[in-house]
Amino acid sequence: MTNNSGITTLPSAVAEKRPIVGILANSSEEAGLTTQTIDDKYLTAAMQAVGAVPVILPTLLNDAELAHVLSLVDGVILTGDASNIQPSYYRCGGTVESHGPFDDKRDRAAFALIRATFAKNIPLLGICRGMQEMNVAFGGTIRNDLYENEAFALHRPIDYKLPPKQRYGAAHQLCLEENGLLRDILGDGTHHVNSLHEQAVDTLGDGLMLDATSEDGVIEAFHHPEKEFFLGIQWHAEFEAVSNPVSTRIFAAFAEAMQCTERVKAFL
Repeated sequence: MTNNSGITTLPSAVAEKRPIVGILANSSEEAGLTTQTIDDKYLTAAMQAVGAVPVILPTLLNDAELAHVLSLVDGVILTGDASNIQPSYYRCGGTVESHGPFDDKRDRAAFALIRATFAKNIPLLGICRGMQEMNVAFGGTIRNDLYENEAFALHRPIDYKLPPKQRYGAAHQLCLEENGLLRDILGDGTHHVNSLHEQAVDTLGDGLMLDATSEDGVIEAFHHPEKEFFLGIQWHAEFEAVSNPVSTRIFAAFAEAMQCTERVKAFL
């Protein structure tokens, strides 16, 4: 729609419409019953930092059902979790003891979502496990030696008995790539992030471009240059998403990318 000044604007119904963000859940078991779980912090980040309505995507959905859901959302967030990706997906051997715990339902649903969002050019933000899933989906690998390798001195086990503010406190600085999407988002300067992960990206998947590393060389972010917003980050930007400047800028860029989705364009 074009106004009298020749400027294209959204119809009022679209302008007032809040974007819908699908957020993938995790599978677990409690008292002998299987459950779907998700931390509130991902939902509140979508609501408060993105201005979106979050919709929880169960790992129970098959590919066709996930594809249908994607026709209704403007963006997708892949969350972190205590579980790890089955190492067979990145051509590595491993057991629950060495590489677990695992969540087979989450693996299957995540890889289906990544393929579908990429094909449909739906903005995708992968956080922690979600970033690692994006990498593996493109043929990349995961490393499992952060805590044992002295080269990664900034990455040490987390005491989960500590209060959240301490667990999610700044752990290291980001070293941004010169021509990366993340530098465009965050700008120049010093940017510190938290660190709560025992595994990390090893080799980047096909077509993915490095955006940032930690000071001790761990891959912290990547994007796919063929898509407007296909960003994986290793740290938990969802924690204090409206007060941490790194988080607010990332979620603002995610929100901006969703303004160009096909669902919104359909109203024009």
